[in-house]
Amino acid sequence: MLGGKVTKRLVFSIDALAHALFITGRAPGDTARHGLTSSFEWLHRVSLIPAYLRRHPNGWVMRSDLARELDRSEKVALSYTLGQGLTGIFSTHVLSVRFLMHIDRYGGSHGIVVDPRTKRRADFFGQRHSGGWVVAEAKGRSNRIDSSLKRSMRAQKRTVRSIGGEIPEITYGCAAYFEETEAGVERLCLYAVDPQEDEPEAVDLRVDNPDSLIVAYYAPFLAALEAGEPVEDAEGNYLTASFGPYGLQMSLLRSVAARVREAQRGRLRGLRDDVIELLGPFTEWESPAGHFADGTRVATKWASSLDQDDWGGITELW
Repeated sequence: MLGGKVTKRLVFSIDALAHALFITGRAPGDTARHGLTSSFEWLHRVSLIPAYLRRHPNGWVMRSDLARELDRSEKVALSYTLGQGLTGIFSTHVLSVRFLMHIDRYGGSHGIVVDPRTKRRADFFGQRHSGGWVVAEAKGRSNRIDSSLKRSMRAQKRTVRSIGGEIPEITYGCAAYFEETEAGVERLCLYAVDPQEDEPEAVDLRVDNPDSLIVAYYAPFLAALEAGEPVEDAEGNYLTASFGPYGLQMSLLRSVAARVREAQRGRLRGLRDDVIELLGPFTEWESPAGHFADGTRVATKWASSLDQDDWGGITELW
């Protein structure tokens, strides 16, 4: 639910979900402190897809039998990560958010301080292609969310009052969960809601330089490219790295990579405007060729895993 109660089907590719799991993570980025462990962290996140998700012949997404057999703590971890990934999907596909990232990832290197008295805080923030700010909070559940949680989400207060002095254009919460239908089949649902009021202790995120936001957004992509095996790109427009055992490739426009690296070396001013110009007009998040509107590409080879018939029911994403 966002801007009135609406129920519809949300369609996305597996590559887009892998991308969403990448951008919603806290790492990689700070390679000085964590080294290659940052890349292992995001590889772990995206590997949840071939391990625990399956695709029905009609395109629906399902949990594998292995996912159903996890113990409670493991299911909680899986639901938490899927909640983040689907919040990323909702942000990019429905709200056309071009640059989305975890608040901790940006705040850790750019001095965002959250009031210690405030225990609740949103997970993500970012900018739409139009320039407006968004703030998102992600939740994940293994089973159906009940009416009390929906009421709680509708009543929850906004925890971020402003970003760089501007009121967010949209603030929303998303809950991903698995629900069993009356027919006895299971489907993956996403519930989104936009709270209308601020918390009394809502925080102001100090994002005074939009250029630093762009550096923080693309730093993980550059780190991933350095961690993987270089691959010659047929088009010549992308830098590409392969993570062979994972069936995964990551790409970034050469022009964007070069400009961000210049910013990391000191030429920060004007970065956002330069990157927006290099990316060109925003028409859709994912092109038919599999390129994303942020100038990246994630290509997976998980068909054999996703099409395995090792699931106990049908799961549909609504």
